[in-house]
Amino acid sequence: MSLAAWSIGGICFGLGLVAALMARARVPMFPAFALPLVWLIALVAFGVTLPAAPAPYFQAGGALGWGVLTASGLWLMGAFVGSRLHYEWLGALLPLSAPMLALAFAREGLLPALWGVGIATGLMWTILGRAWASLESVALSVLALCWATALATYAGAPLWFGVCLAGAGLAAFGLATLLARGGRIGWRYSYILLFGGFVLTSVGYRLAGSDAPWLELVLITLLAATLARGLSGSELWSRYALLVWLGLLAAAFATMRGFGLAVCALMTALHALVMTHREFTRTTAHENALYVAGALLLTSVLGFRLFTLSYPLRPPRADLYLYFTLLAFLIALIGLGALALWWSQRGERSPLWRSLLAGFWASVAPLGLTAVFSERAAAGWTAGALGAALSAYLYGNRLFHWIAPLSMLGLILVLPLGSLATTVADMPRATRIGAAVGLTVALALTAIVIAIAERDLNAVDEH
Repeated sequence: MSLAAWSIGGICFGLGLVAALMARARVPMFPAFALPLVWLIALVAFGVTLPAAPAPYFQAGGALGWGVLTASGLWLMGAFVGSRLHYEWLGALLPLSAPMLALAFAREGLLPALWGVGIATGLMWTILGRAWASLESVALSVLALCWATALATYAGAPLWFGVCLAGAGLAAFGLATLLARGGRIGWRYSYILLFGGFVLTSVGYRLAGSDAPWLELVLITLLAATLARGLSGSELWSRYALLVWLGLLAAAFATMRGFGLAVCALMTALHALVMTHREFTRTTAHENALYVAGALLLTSVLGFRLFTLSYPLRPPRADLYLYFTLLAFLIALIGLGALALWWSQRGERSPLWRSLLAGFWASVAPLGLTAVFSERAAAGWTAGALGAALSAYLYGNRLFHWIAPLSMLGLILVLPLGSLATTVADMPRATRIGAAVGLTVALALTAIVIAIAERDLNAVDEH
């Protein structure tokens, strides 16, 4: 890592602290006071990711720590600008610029830097997800951009194509905002600007000599978005329009070793970012949920594709029908639903410690299962987490927006840290049993603490 890279990271992180303190001064209540906490946690995460000697999952120079440092500062600034100053376009631009900075300043450790950006995104989404209305779609866009850029290194695709697509989406967002201020409000303006930008980007790469099917990917995404829009008129049937996104996934999955899926996932996430801004699109709540669910589906499968490339499953671990894969799938499917239900019990006024605890277990559980049962458990957890989120959406459950960040946290952390967890899985059976017992004891202690805390809170409520 160069001095320029560390200077940029330090500046971003310092400005993030300023934004956190300003937010706290403006509104001294939740979630404003959580901003300095996010800054503090990011600082701790940054320190942890700077080893004295590079470990197997670190690149020399601490690129993972640099990604956490830089993206945390940009996220804090974006959350402040978007939620407190109400400049949504600028708020989205700041965190989405983190992968671009990684491409510019961390090319030697690009993948760890992108993993660090993902960790900062998961942290922000969990703790401040309800503080900023646009944060959900911005987080999915950042993850899709990071993972598309990472997958480009495996597929031999242009590294900057995802950044150009994101730039087109943000340009459409900004132009739609200007049109809305002039009184031109409606989803059609945003729709035309967004996909017009995607088409121009694809044509530009084609004219530059690239023979990849960029335009075809834009057209099938446009078709899927149009069908989703047409089916969203009914609150009931709009849920089953999720099949449209499945069709898009099937159509793009095998293109360019999965990079076609990455392109469609990024466009779908940017589509959700622009179209869910109801102040100038005037879309309905269930329509917006459909767009976010589609972005969550494609981005999750994109992350899983990266996981299979990073940790290829070989016999005997390759058999996805093994008991431990199914066990992890069921634990994620049921456990994340229960965790989200507990987290959401006090609604938007849910105390911060609930957010921290929910995020902790959504992160630790997949790593712990991977340590005990190897990569096959991580594969099962990823599928179960996605199933839990989509089930909540499909059946109209209010838990969808609570479970969405929890479903992504495990995948965000397994990508960079899976190699550490699998080293435990290769140890003797007694060591793995000890790890499983330790997780069980920690879970039991957590349940006891929650029971005591809930009893005290209920007693206060009664008085």
